[in-house]
Order: sequence, then structure tokens, then C-alpha cells
Amino acid sequence: MYITPYIFVEDGPQDLTLIDSCFRSDLPKLVNRVQDEGFDIRNVKRLILTHTHVDHVQSANEIKSITGAKVFSHWLEAGFLSNDPPYYGPPDHSTVLSIMRKVGVDEDKVNKKFGSLGRDPVAVDHILSDGDSIGGLKVVHTPGHTPGHISLYSEQDKALIGGDFLFNRVLGEDGLFLPREVSIDTKLGGVSARRVSRLNFDKLLLAHQKEPELDSSAPKKVDQAAETLLKKN
Repeated sequence: MYITPYIFVEDGPQDLTLIDSCFRSDLPKLVNRVQDEGFDIRNVKRLILTHTHVDHVQSANEIKSITGAKVFSHWLEAGFLSNDPPYYGPPDHSTVLSIMRKVGVDEDKVNKKFGSLGRDPVAVDHILSDGDSIGGLKVVHTPGHTPGHISLYSEQDKALIGGDFLFNRVLGEDGLFLPREVSIDTKLGGVSARRVSRLNFDKLLLAHQKEPELDSSAPKKVDQAAETLLKKN
């Protein structure tokens, strides 16, 4: 079963993996959503962070405190998460403001809803590499959005939980794409997308999406996005 941020059920409702966190102000909503789906946030044993951007990690420390979960990330991203060294890629503050204007949201409303767009350092308990397994999930290194971005693949469920390796029909774009203004290397993102398209999945679950792709055409759509990204660069 998957909800956003995605919950993966390992050996039953007492053994949960949470993929990414959320803004700190949205944590009560996440807790309630998990409960509405019949689970208890305190049964999260593992918190896997797909990458370092604030919308995916700001409440990670609070979740760890509530649950005692161990934090996992790709080894390339672990230093950025602990701010040692600080992350050097986009987006900067002006880019965030530009994106907000694009979707019709002004800075005051964002500050009121989310509070600070900064985050505290997050200590990673277990570093990951491409091909590692965490229970029923396989780590797929999908750099492009950030250097150490990862996706998680469930072969049994034929599901790919992709974080931000692609976006789907948001920010006024149609179809799968990777925004240059928030990504460190979109050409590398195209290479990652091409590789992902070779996996056997019929559920593509992304963080920023109008709706998920839930049929056998998902890999083909990912490959088409890869082709577009590679041609643009």
C-alpha cells in the first residue's frame, strides 16, 4: 500500500517504511493520513529520504523522534542532509519565488503555510548504494534532480516510487518532465529516466504529480521523457 509521502508495508502494519517526509507544518496532516489508512506512524521503522530538498526532509528529525525510525539515504546525499557540506545545487531562494509566482502563490502565503523554507541537519543512520535492498524495496540511483537522488523499486508490486526523478503534469507542463530550474543536471536525469524505463513496473508513484501512472504504459512514458530530456541538452 502507498500513500503520499509513501508508506511501504513490509511484514504487516507493525513494520512500515516511510519514503520521504514533508514540511514540518504538514506533519500533523501526514500523521492523520497514515491513521486514516489504518496505520500508526509510530510503527514506521525506516525513513528513506530520496534526496536533500527541504520539501522531502524538513520533518525528518521530528518523525525520527516520534517513531525511533532509522534514516536511510544514498551515500552521495548523506553529507548534504547533514549540511556537511551544504548542498550546492538548485533551487536558490529566487528560483523558489519564481516557481511560486508561476503557480500563482505569493511568498507571504507560502511563509504562512509552511513557515521557514530552511531545515535542520539530518543525520543518516544507513547509507545506500545503487542495487541495495531495504526489505522489499530495491535502491535505484537516479541522479539528475540531485546527485544522490534515489528511487525505490518493488519488483513484487511492479511499483516504482520515484521521488523527484521526474515530475508529472504539474507547473503547467503536460506529461513527465524534469524542471531545469530545480535540478542540478537534467541531461543526467534523462539518463536515469532511460535506465528506469527498462524496469518492469505498472505503478509510477512520484512526489509531484497530478495523478500517478497506473498501467503498463508507464515505462514507455518514462522512456519518452528520457528522450525529450536528452534531446534538450
